[in-house]
Amino acid sequence: MDPFVLLDDARRGSATLLTGLRRVDPVTLESLDETLRHGWAEGLHAFAWLPYDLGEAHAGLQDTAPGAVYWFQDRAAADPVDVLPDDGHAWLADVAHDVDRAHFGLAVADLQEVIAAGTSYQINYTHRVTGRLVGDPMALYARLRRRQPAAYGALARLPAPAAPWTLSLSPELFIRVADGSAVARPMKGTAPAWTDPVALREDPKNRAENLMIVDLLRNDLSRVAVPGTVAVSRLFEVERVGDLWQMTSTVSGRLVPGTTPADLLAATFPCGSITGAPKLASMRLIRGAELDGRGLYTGSLGLIDPATDELGWAMNLSIAIRTLEVDGEGRVRLGIGSGVVADSTPDGEWAECLAKAAFATGLRPTVTLKETLRVVDGVAPLGTRHQARLTASARELGFGPVEAVVEAAVRDTPTGAWRVAIDVAPTGAASVTRTPLEPPLSQVRLRLAEAPWVPGPLARHKTSARGLYDDAVRAASAAGAFDTIGFDAHGRILEGGRTSVFALLDGRWVTPPLDLRILDGVQRSAVLSDPALLGAGSVAEYPVTVAELRRADAITVTNAVRGVLAARLEESQ
Repeated sequence: MDPFVLLDDARRGSATLLTGLRRVDPVTLESLDETLRHGWAEGLHAFAWLPYDLGEAHAGLQDTAPGAVYWFQDRAAADPVDVLPDDGHAWLADVAHDVDRAHFGLAVADLQEVIAAGTSYQINYTHRVTGRLVGDPMALYARLRRRQPAAYGALARLPAPAAPWTLSLSPELFIRVADGSAVARPMKGTAPAWTDPVALREDPKNRAENLMIVDLLRNDLSRVAVPGTVAVSRLFEVERVGDLWQMTSTVSGRLVPGTTPADLLAATFPCGSITGAPKLASMRLIRGAELDGRGLYTGSLGLIDPATDELGWAMNLSIAIRTLEVDGEGRVRLGIGSGVVADSTPDGEWAECLAKAAFATGLRPTVTLKETLRVVDGVAPLGTRHQARLTASARELGFGPVEAVVEAAVRDTPTGAWRVAIDVAPTGAASVTRTPLEPPLSQVRLRLAEAPWVPGPLARHKTSARGLYDDAVRAASAAGAFDTIGFDAHGRILEGGRTSVFALLDGRWVTPPLDLRILDGVQRSAVLSDPALLGAGSVAEYPVTVAELRRADAITVTNAVRGVLAARLEESQ
């Protein structure tokens, strides 16, 4: 997929889409202005990717940790509905915290000792939640967006080997610059949405936290603002963000003429709402207390543009919180934190972290798992294989325990020949439907799909997300055939809507490999283990093309209910 950035205001239903990546320039705060001048002179659009570590480097707390400016050729208004997939089959599995509750409590206690000694009066202590993406990053973003509509969202696919996907559902503005004025909206104060928002606004602890950061930002902004123009408006404003109430305040000021983007960021980055106060002392303490570097988390994302006003530039940067980074293997990293003050409690801060992470960790699978098996007089010939596949899928997709589900379904099946369909919910609870087995078939007719198939990310698992395959079976039935055989954009045979495909080519039996993102059919795996079921001495995995299937000496399809079926491919009329 080509690189892109979708800057998404889900509150207003508007977005900006950046495409046509031309280059990536590493930047420090010292090099930012020159980098921007060169890119703007070429008519390119600047997407700023500014990790928290960039601020540490600028403060002398670590060696150079550059950010980046991604330069795009094209920028356009976009409707997120047109960009994002409409099916939300994506969630996180294997969710874990990199600190446990006990470690977290000790860290909070240690930080409170430092606060009591007067070194700092608020410290933003964070940790990481890890997990594994099930499904597609764009589908995950679409689902998170519905769960927590954010005013400063961003979905980015970038050439960053460590984390090519960034899914940011940030509710917090860092700084917006327009017409020579800068506006910041620090966010401090969190409560569950089922509580009274007035209680949050009037809570002394949350008001104190918010006011500390407002004072810090007033001080930061005053370093580059025209004297007397820094002001605070809408103090302690409470708004709903998904399942949370969040409290923000607004700080603004008119920038001194000649102020550059680097000048402003040198004065304000990273934002005090994600460090604590005093800023530098809190950053030193954070570096010692947290187990891992923050990376992008609590840094900033957004646009820096040329402008025609006296200042000559504009900026709109979010704070990268509620932000998931997804690497090339689907591993997910999510930073979560809370502000520790003198009257914090470990239980309260831990609960706040869990509440902030819940928009992502609380997602549940949106599909069920399915197994359909043949049971004759209380015996399922492939029952062990069905259970093994079900168990593996449940583990990979983050379902509850499914041990002995198949055994129980078989045990409760009456005498006779039955088609037994098992449907397993994400909790592991199973429902079973039994219908009499249809008479056996000798040879079946197949048809080719009319267009290439694009298997979804769950195609290797038998789930309820089977629209492509159910449509294939219906199309075959309408044409008087048993099944439709799909192929990919490269002309490679995949599978049928309800069957696996075997072809006899030049004297050897072959079947498409699983790495084409096809289902590991139970009868298919049985044939590979025992080729005699096919009347063959051996069977190999091989990427069969459409042309090869058409000229095959013989075709066989398999499924767990019907077994091994001789087949004949008919060309579509």
